[in-house]
Amino acid sequence: MAEVKRGNRAVRLKVTANLLESQGAERVPKVAAYAFTSGGKLLAKEMVDPKGNAVLTLPGGDAPARIRVMVGPDVDKDAATPTELIRRGAEGRMLRIEPKDISSAVELAVIPDTWLCWLLGLCFVKGKLLKRVEREGVLVDLPVCHATIEVYEVDPFHIVIPKLPDYIIDKIRDVIIKPFPPPPPPEEMFEPIPPLPFPGPGPRPLPFNMQARSAAATPVSAPISEATAGAVSGAAELQFVAKTANTSQFRQVLVDNMFLVRPLICALFPLLVTKKLVATATTDECGKFQTHFSTGCHNPDTPDLYFMAKQRLFGWLPITIYEPKPVSCHTHWDYECGTEVTLYTTHPLAMTCSPCPSVNAPDNWVLAMAVGNLPLSRIYGSSVPLQGSTNAANIGLTDGGAPFGGLLRLRLEFDSSLRETLGVRYYRASWRKGTSGAFTPLSGSIVRHYTLEVAGDLVLKAYTLGPFVAGAQANLFEIPPALPPEGQWSFPDLLEDLTSAKFPTHDLAPAAEHGKYQIKVDLFDAAGNIINIATKGVVYRVPSVTDLSGDIDTDDAATLGLVYDDDGDGKASFIMTVHVDNNVCSAGIAAPTRSGVAADDQCGVLEYDPAAPGSVTMGYTASHPNGFATYSFGLYRGVNLLTPPSTSGPVGGGSFSATRNVNDLLGPCKVAGFSENVYVWAMATDGWYRMSGYDASAVRAFVLAPQE
Repeated sequence: MAEVKRGNRAVRLKVTANLLESQGAERVPKVAAYAFTSGGKLLAKEMVDPKGNAVLTLPGGDAPARIRVMVGPDVDKDAATPTELIRRGAEGRMLRIEPKDISSAVELAVIPDTWLCWLLGLCFVKGKLLKRVEREGVLVDLPVCHATIEVYEVDPFHIVIPKLPDYIIDKIRDVIIKPFPPPPPPEEMFEPIPPLPFPGPGPRPLPFNMQARSAAATPVSAPISEATAGAVSGAAELQFVAKTANTSQFRQVLVDNMFLVRPLICALFPLLVTKKLVATATTDECGKFQTHFSTGCHNPDTPDLYFMAKQRLFGWLPITIYEPKPVSCHTHWDYECGTEVTLYTTHPLAMTCSPCPSVNAPDNWVLAMAVGNLPLSRIYGSSVPLQGSTNAANIGLTDGGAPFGGLLRLRLEFDSSLRETLGVRYYRASWRKGTSGAFTPLSGSIVRHYTLEVAGDLVLKAYTLGPFVAGAQANLFEIPPALPPEGQWSFPDLLEDLTSAKFPTHDLAPAAEHGKYQIKVDLFDAAGNIINIATKGVVYRVPSVTDLSGDIDTDDAATLGLVYDDDGDGKASFIMTVHVDNNVCSAGIAAPTRSGVAADDQCGVLEYDPAAPGSVTMGYTASHPNGFATYSFGLYRGVNLLTPPSTSGPVGGGSFSATRNVNDLLGPCKVAGFSENVYVWAMATDGWYRMSGYDASAVRAFVLAPQE
């Protein structure tokens, strides 16, 4: 207990906090005693001991002094003010301290409703801070670790609205009566909000680790739009009151309908709210944080929270990496305590750590996670969710019926116990065509990256995982350690840093060799001896979820028949099937014909008889050797797309034709130019991207003109 002296005297004040009916209680809160000047300056703070006593040392003086003594929940000294303690339900008393009194005592009784509030009136806040980055066209969310999260409580609307000037209330009234889209705030005022992901392979790459915002705590993130104004005007009762009520009545109606009013406040008057720091937290290696604050005693309001994040660059330079503006448009209104919020930063200096998915699996697991970014739960034959619809034809295809092609990057995750407890040091991935015969090891180099600080600079280094030779075994790859030799894992090259094995199908499974291929995984100790997973208790798992961004639930790969002894050595391996097809699509357009006469290749003119115009037949091809493609056919007259005959769908047999009446094609024209366009999309994917290099297209133009 440090004494604070003024002059040569100090006052020792014994404070007794009598928590009534607390004896025998299952839980009792931590209690602190505080002393303030009459002006609210903190003089001393001490924790109350288990007997309910604390001794405060106060500065003495030559004249009587008036102090305020309070007992309440433990609050940091920086935040300890009489107002804050009263909000949290503290009990207090004003005391007169005489110059000659060097020892005084005071007892404060606290009723059960009050001290229980100190214990129960807490709001727990949890969330994660992510940085959205793009790596070679792929969006990825990486955790921002070791950042300080500041949690602010924003004035609730039942406090804000009564403080608004009448002219603002009248402006809100006008918008509700006659909605209009006001000009939006400057774009730079808003923190970008990432789009929600749409799963499935296609023309766009699959997002990795995408995170949705908390449904229980949604910020108002955009200015008012016509749709928003329309929703407000749709509240007939509110609109009626806006037309008929006086200003005082209308204020109360706005408070009662604040969920409709928030977008208006955000768009029209974004700077009217204030905020107060109530808690801080630090993000862990996965970007997650949790903290708590007191909501106050008998407070009926649901907290409204705003978040900021700071990080120290090079270990000493503090920078703010997350502070979306305006505050009112990025407040998590009506935050439900205990729910998780997800914060996204795009700050270029925000430092990230490696993704750390939480895997739900028994001890000593190996998780065959994905091919590229496509989880095995979406591949027929490797998925329990797809097991009921799996057959001999679709094994190895994606849930969208697509084959694989190009460079396949197998992603594996390993339980830390394999290295630390079981002595498993290496793995090896191999391949074969079909479902029988010998496997050939994959030998493509695999690396990870990590960062560390050197003389104040952030340095990026590579950690090679293989291939290595151990004992008599070649093409072995090291199971990544939990931590790098220095610093922390980093992901500057997303595709490379998430790869565990490379299967270059464009070289090993060319177009003519399309069909079923198998990938095998084995484990080895440091001496290169193959591991018997049965005796070691190692289990292979596959994901049961299609979203790899959160907790990853898993299924036993053995139940799918993916774990077995293929070579008779008595040691089971993990073996999965992928359907590979590196064939290229083809597209072509024949010359259009009328009454058996084709448009000439040089000028492309197709003449018609105005008295008997007849029909035009347009033939085209859109094909793939094995049907793994889709197509679109578009016919344009001038700049106008004509439907029909424009169409799209699976390529099927690959040959198509469309016949249309000349008058229908010409429309208002007597002479018209046309463009036939065919595009064929290959369905093959490498798990990250659709193989657009296998696409094909064709274009042909012709003119319909009357016979001379």
